[in-house]
Amino acid sequence: MGIARAIATNPAMVVCDEPVSALDVSVQAAVLTLLVEIQQQHETAMILISHDLSAVRFFSDDVAVMYLGRVVEVGPCDAIYAPPNHPYTAALLAAVPRPDPTLTLKPIRLSGAVPSAVNPPAGCHFHTRCPFIIAGVCDLVAPPVQDMGRGHRIVCHLSPEQLHHLT
Repeated sequence: MGIARAIATNPAMVVCDEPVSALDVSVQAAVLTLLVEIQQQHETAMILISHDLSAVRFFSDDVAVMYLGRVVEVGPCDAIYAPPNHPYTAALLAAVPRPDPTLTLKPIRLSGAVPSAVNPPAGCHFHTRCPFIIAGVCDLVAPPVQDMGRGHRIVCHLSPEQLHHLT
C-alpha cells in the first residue's frame, strides 16, 4: 500500500527508507524486484536507505556509505563492494555472510561505543572505532575527500595505497 501511494502521482523521485526491513527474504526479493520494475517503467529515480547491504547491492547503481550522518564512501556499486576502501565500509561488508566460501574479506572488528550523532567527536567521526587510527591526525583533523577514480570517493586520512593494504 505504501508503494502504491508513493508512486500514485508519478513522482520524479521516491525515497525508500528501509523498504524491506523485517520482511521474510522471499518477500524482500519480491518488493525489491517490484521497486526495480517501477523504477524502469516510470523512469523514477529512487533512493534506497537501508542497513541491508545485500538489498543495496541488488538495487543500487551508486552507493553512499554513511557513518554518524556523514558520507565516508560514495561511488558506483561495484567500486564500493569489491574491494571496499573505507575502513567502515570494509567492516560492514566483512560482517555480511557470504554464500561463496572462496570469497574472503579481511575481518575488521570494530570496538568501542558508537559516539553521539548529536555531539560527534572532533576530527574524523569514525576515529573512536577505527582500527587504523593515526593518533594526532584522525582525532583532531577532519579527513579529506580522496578521489579513487570512476566517481568513487572516500573520506579518510589514509592514502589509497595504505587502505588497499589494510582492507
